[in-house]
Amino acid sequence: MSENKEYLPFVLKEEESFSVGGFVRRDIVHSSFRIPHFSVNIVPIIRGTEITILHKRSKKRKIGPSKYDFNGGHVSYEPLLLLGPKAIEQSIDKTALRETREEIAVSNDGRPYVFSSRDLIRFTKVGELLTGFDDTSSINVGYMTGYILFIPADSTIIVTDENEDGTIEELSYEEIDISQLVSSFKENPSNFADGATAVLKELSNPKSDAYNRFWHIVNINKNKKN
Repeated sequence: MSENKEYLPFVLKEEESFSVGGFVRRDIVHSSFRIPHFSVNIVPIIRGTEITILHKRSKKRKIGPSKYDFNGGHVSYEPLLLLGPKAIEQSIDKTALRETREEIAVSNDGRPYVFSSRDLIRFTKVGELLTGFDDTSSINVGYMTGYILFIPADSTIIVTDENEDGTIEELSYEEIDISQLVSSFKENPSNFADGATAVLKELSNPKSDAYNRFWHIVNINKNKKN
């Protein structure tokens, strides 16, 4: 959807509680006004492994063009968000599943695989990951929620994304061991987009709650290859 046609929630945070104060057009959110909003970031993991799918963003993207990233997107405004924390949580989970189905196409032996909520597990608290707050030059300021997406082994995978002008583009990607990816991030953090950066900062810190939740989820799924 074009940036000037999509509306995002204006997010307020008081202590550990979130609320939504209204809605703002996406192109204004992504401007010098630096309006806080909700987003999701999804780390695809091939089931039974520690291998993730890392794609390269389109060079057409307004934010982080040609940088490495995981899948994800923004939570669009809907009146449900005004009903409080539980409704916000439900909307964010719904966004993560929608983004998964829109951006990652998977097939096994030529048969399409349809992702469900069973394939998608949240490994952070709602809005736990921050983007842009510590960088005054960033126009992407928000509260991000992290998820793991388990992809069936031996799948054919196509990754796509929608640019701000509404065009859909197939993206190049690589399969890489998570520990190797964390090492690459530490060496060259500027190569990564905001979403991947927020996730990989947590995965670089063994004392982080998100780090421990992430690896707990990955490890208990090691024996589930389908």
